Amino acid sequence: MGKARRLSAVETLFGSKRICVRTRAGFLFACDQRDWLQRNLLCNRVHEVEVSDLLARQLSPSDVFFDVGANAGYFTCLALSVGVQRVVAFEPDPLTCKTFWAQIRLNGWDARACELVEGGLSEQAGQLDLIRGSDSGESGFGDWPHRLPVGQIAVNVMTLDDYCASKDVRPTVMKVDVEGWELKVFKGATKTLSDRRLRLITFEAEVDRQAQMTDRRLFDLLRSLGFGIEHIPRPSGSLKPTENFCARR
Repeated sequence: MGKARRLSAVETLFGSKRICVRTRAGFLFACDQRDWLQRNLLCNRVHEVEVSDLLARQLSPSDVFFDVGANAGYFTCLALSVGVQRVVAFEPDPLTCKTFWAQIRLNGWDARACELVEGGLSEQAGQLDLIRGSDSGESGFGDWPHRLPVGQIAVNVMTLDDYCASKDVRPTVMKVDVEGWELKVFKGATKTLSDRRLRLITFEAEVDRQAQMTDRRLFDLLRSLGFGIEHIPRPSGSLKPTENFCARR
């Protein structure tokens, strides 16, 4: 597809405020210049390089990848680009879900290549207020101190265990990025986490100045289910209030 035709296709799908970039992993992503996460992707062609590199190395065609807190679909696209057999993405914001599907179409992937669950995950089923952040990557549930709220919407939530039981599917690799809601997600997923087929989880957590998780309950829960946990350092060596971790068997 030529540049002019590609730009026209992007504008048709997303509107004129997006610029299409070919990511370092090779897939296309239409970046909203108003959104910090996507502006960063536009400049660097990779999002969270330490997590992207880990998943690119670890994912294989035989994997079932769960993208929890999928946002606009970057990590889902990364998994699809390496040919995993199945992707299930969870995203509670209906506006972001529309962008997610547009990214899938932009790359020419069949909609059957992944399933998008338009709802949230928690420790029990029900309805919660999704707090929308000033950047889409900051939206989530609960009182998260790193979010600048700009609105809210009531959405349905379920447990991951209930979803897996209803669909008879189990992940082998998961990415969890839910802006401070990780413990709630994991509490509703103890059966899923106990399944030995799940070998790798990347997740975000708040840390102290020594890069130790400030909520020991999160650490203790994963350890009790047989996971070893390690910090995934940023290439720059800098330390931020939230850092990425890897849990693996």
